Amino acid sequence: MGPNVAALISTSTLCAPVISYRSGWALPAVEDLPSNDSKGQIAGVTKNAAPRPSLPDDEARARIKSDLDTNLFVEAGAGSGKTTALVDRLVALISTGTAKVDEIAAVTFTRKAAAELRERFQAQVELTLNEQREAEVQDDLIVGRLVKALDDIDRAFIGTIHSFCARLLRERPIDVGLDPGFEELRVEEREELCRRFWDSYLERLTRDCDPRLEKLSEAGISPVSLYGMFEVLVGNDDVVFPTATSGLPTAAELATVRKELESIVETGWELMDEKRPEKGWDRLQEIIRELHFEREVTGWKETTDVISAVALLCKKGPRGHKVVQKRWRDKALAKAFCERVDKFGVGDTPAHSLVSRWLGYRYALAIDLGRAAVTEFAAHRMRIGKLDFQDLLELTGRLLRENPQVRRYLGDRYRCIFVDEFQDTDPLQAEIVFLLASDPPEDSSGDMGVDWWFANPRPGSLFVVGDPKQSIYRFRRADIQFYRLVKERFSEFGEVLRLSTNFRSRPAIGELVNQVFSDPDFFPAEATDSQAAFERLDTIPPKGDVPCEGVFVYDVDPERTRLEDVAADDGLRIASWIRERIDAGERNPEDFLVLTRLPHQLIEYAKALESHGLPVSVAGAGVGVGGEIDELKALIQCMIDPTNPVRVVAVLTGLFFGLDYEKLTQHSLGGGAFDVMRPGSEGNEDVLSALRRLNGWWRRSVSEPADIFLGSVTSELGLLPYAAAEELGTLRAGALLYVLDSVRAAALAGDASLPGALSAVQAALDQQRAEAPLEPGRPDAVRLMNLHQAKGLQGKVVVLAQPTSSPNPRRPKIHTTRSRDNGAKGYMRVTDNRDLARPENWFEYEALEKDFSRDEYVRLLYVAVTRAEEELVISRWPRKNRSLSPWAPLETWLEDNAIVLSLEPRTASERDTLSFSNEEVGNEVKRAFADLSSRAVPTFLHQTVTSLTKEDLSPSGSFADSDSRDVSRSLKKSIKEPTRASSEFRGYSWGSAVHAALAHAAEVSPDQASQGVFRNLLVEHGRPLDDNGEPMELRELIGLVKAVQSSSLWSRAKAAKRMLTEISFALPGLSDGKPDPEHDSESESGPGRARRQLDLFGQELSRDEEKQVRSRQGHGYPAADVAEGEKMPVSVLEGVIDLAFRERGGWVVADYKTDVGTDPDFTAREAAYRRQVDLYAEAWAQLTGEPVKERILFFTAQDRIEQW
Repeated sequence: MGPNVAALISTSTLCAPVISYRSGWALPAVEDLPSNDSKGQIAGVTKNAAPRPSLPDDEARARIKSDLDTNLFVEAGAGSGKTTALVDRLVALISTGTAKVDEIAAVTFTRKAAAELRERFQAQVELTLNEQREAEVQDDLIVGRLVKALDDIDRAFIGTIHSFCARLLRERPIDVGLDPGFEELRVEEREELCRRFWDSYLERLTRDCDPRLEKLSEAGISPVSLYGMFEVLVGNDDVVFPTATSGLPTAAELATVRKELESIVETGWELMDEKRPEKGWDRLQEIIRELHFEREVTGWKETTDVISAVALLCKKGPRGHKVVQKRWRDKALAKAFCERVDKFGVGDTPAHSLVSRWLGYRYALAIDLGRAAVTEFAAHRMRIGKLDFQDLLELTGRLLRENPQVRRYLGDRYRCIFVDEFQDTDPLQAEIVFLLASDPPEDSSGDMGVDWWFANPRPGSLFVVGDPKQSIYRFRRADIQFYRLVKERFSEFGEVLRLSTNFRSRPAIGELVNQVFSDPDFFPAEATDSQAAFERLDTIPPKGDVPCEGVFVYDVDPERTRLEDVAADDGLRIASWIRERIDAGERNPEDFLVLTRLPHQLIEYAKALESHGLPVSVAGAGVGVGGEIDELKALIQCMIDPTNPVRVVAVLTGLFFGLDYEKLTQHSLGGGAFDVMRPGSEGNEDVLSALRRLNGWWRRSVSEPADIFLGSVTSELGLLPYAAAEELGTLRAGALLYVLDSVRAAALAGDASLPGALSAVQAALDQQRAEAPLEPGRPDAVRLMNLHQAKGLQGKVVVLAQPTSSPNPRRPKIHTTRSRDNGAKGYMRVTDNRDLARPENWFEYEALEKDFSRDEYVRLLYVAVTRAEEELVISRWPRKNRSLSPWAPLETWLEDNAIVLSLEPRTASERDTLSFSNEEVGNEVKRAFADLSSRAVPTFLHQTVTSLTKEDLSPSGSFADSDSRDVSRSLKKSIKEPTRASSEFRGYSWGSAVHAALAHAAEVSPDQASQGVFRNLLVEHGRPLDDNGEPMELRELIGLVKAVQSSSLWSRAKAAKRMLTEISFALPGLSDGKPDPEHDSESESGPGRARRQLDLFGQELSRDEEKQVRSRQGHGYPAADVAEGEKMPVSVLEGVIDLAFRERGGWVVADYKTDVGTDPDFTAREAAYRRQVDLYAEAWAQLTGEPVKERILFFTAQDRIEQW
């Protein structure tokens, strides 16, 4: 064993520590020990040693960069630079010409890892390119390859396996019978879809009187209670769940067991007092009382009732039942009775065997129903085109298995495949990678029996990186047993390399790893089915000095032992310590990574950190951290059921209104009702005011999409700033935004209803792994997360907190085993508070799964300690309770080697409070409204030429008389509401088709065929079709275009110096205060006069006219008064000019009209059309700076031209 870290530091502050030595060992190369003059230090500043020697894995690293024709399986220990190895091989492939950048696919475990890999890949390509260019002898071929790689860098696939599969499926969806427009389900959407399907599936089976439900009912199982089993089966669709059973118990067996059971119940009942003991019944008494009650009620007439009763007394063993003798009538008889019960039901007894066979029979029935549901659910997802992550994997595997041509095509396209974090790879992912990296046989016909296991990847096509010592995601189908099988298979067509040099951690941390985890109880010398082999960690410290390094421990000492109290005490100690070190200038917030074993108490730690003014980023705590989200849910429920007084009262007494029950009572006694739809007028005034507000919200909720409604109500209430101002404000505000975003996503997916919003909110709250930071990716924050979230991360100072989560694994519910010959098999407990069904030999599988869980816990410890770069700080209980800590397996080493810290919990100063009087609050509200009103004034007024021609302004700019307004209304009606019955006015679609046809005709030569284009235009604009699907107006449109082409206007346009068609424009600046050049002599503007708004004809509007124009043109903005001298908003005019051409002397502007001209409103429309062309001409003159000499209206249906 290496040298012991013997220094023991005990101090309540960071200054004046007392140092003692147990064996004379001193910190290596320590320049300064802590003293009164170095308050910020805990240990010394360590200098780096001489130049770094050669690495023990140098040969393997060299092969990664040079042996490009060999498939490599690299086992990379923690901090060994696996990302660097990946990038080096990627760049080597490019620079040597072995592969092009678009022939590479790199699959990562997370999107964050993919982003980092892409960034580092690009940086390394740029660095290599610069080195080549600066070399004495430049290799132009390599330079060209690297330049090409940089140009095409985005064509390389670097992402998660699910996004990779989605890309492959979008290229070839039809080959697997998939809708090309399929969508990828988010986790919360998938869970909601799964629940809805299960409910509808059971309803259909009930309606069809399915015999499977009858069998389940006879066996005493409610199908509703099998939803948990259905979820497990859905997530393991590729796993076979055997259901072998030895048959039902015989009547004789059942009679024998029942007789003994009844005798036990009678005896136990007689040994108990009639009254409840002072400290309550013990567990065996509770069971006997329950059995006695059930026998009295049901009589145990059904077989399932008897066996369920027997099951309560059965245990696997070896520990049996326990009694508290003083709570029984006779202590000796109680002890004897307990032994009798154990003999009846504990261990391998007839009763226990009977229960196991019965549960095995029920297991077969349940699995049969579940498998059928899984098959139909998969078909349902395919039918609606919504796939979860498992679907993406399964369909991609099927695509490659069943389509040799597709597999060969994709294999040629992605010639080099990289897989990161292979120890956490789903078996389906491995199948996809193997099939893609290998070629199908030449004579392959797409046999479903294609076995990827025997596929031999092309030389150099596969590069896999993993570390079995960091396999910690068995609950997500990662299987270390499968990892070992693939590794063995890999050695048949490639080679296995190992990287052991650690560039992350300081030597003390390496010593902990090597001395603790080399014990066979942690990692054995040789890998087993459930555990990885030990690999030494060779630490090479990074260059540069560090303020402190080593392994440290500290004790927590809470006043109470509740988990929340322990977490609060631990959090305060950590937060105080971090605060002091940051204030001393020794560390920055981002240097600290605080890890807990489980996510349950993360919020307590976050509160402590925030109370000390530390920025904190939390991952893994879920999003339900604020009461405002619960209040929002209550409001949604009230809007869904507005006449339900319970829902209404819940909102009235909640955060948004805060009414007390006294006012509610007064309201009820005064004749008021709690009905949002009909608030009424009687009752308490405060309650009535709140009900009227709710009524207004309800009216909006029935007319607006849920996401729009909730967003506006949240803004109206100021809910976001309220959440941000509370404790854990950044988390609470981020959670609120996350919930609103989930509602928005549900609306975009097609469900904008309030019930859909409520489901989306609940699904968001149920996502315990969801992250909802207010400032995502904030770099200067203390990172706080549970251990599973820390995979791939590191920190200069890592704190292993929460010494309260026991290292003992929970009782497993599923066991999966994989082998090369038998594939994947699974076994599970179907539970609903108690075991409903299970395989007969379940306890054998349970024991195996417990072994896997214990070994995975060792790997979790390995991941925890190897996150640290410089300091590893571990919390622990006082000595008598240390076995309760998840870090307890490290205790022996820590006792002998770690430096002890005394971290004192210091309560942070109280949060600053603000106090306002009612008058001050009112003034602030008025000031805020005034500010909002001033900001509500639009910065520009948007107008279209078409809309202006419908305004009831006379050409001179003054308001028209009533007759003129009547004409204008008639005009608007005829333009806005054309009827199909009118043959004289065909409406917007016909006019649009004609305009588009004329624009096309202007761009092509007269002899060029355009019939197909005209046909498509008529179809696109929804014109009537005949029985053959052909436009009925096609000949008419062709004739009309030819007539225009033969007109004098067309000839002039074609002969002009420049001809333009369908010209879109936007013209600002119509409120320019400069005098109109054409009316300079008549203008009243002067140098000292405020700028005034002009109408579109250059005439200045009066002040009253300005206000009225603004009120009409503001598009929903409030029409606030504008003080004299205030700048009016700029007008922006938009339009599309049909035809403009330039001749000698200026431009000609023309507009096409398709009116027949025989309807009574045509005269009014014609006048408006002339105004429209005038506006076009005015705008065109300003845009081009050249005069418009002529304006033309071309009535195509009348073959008539007006010009002026």
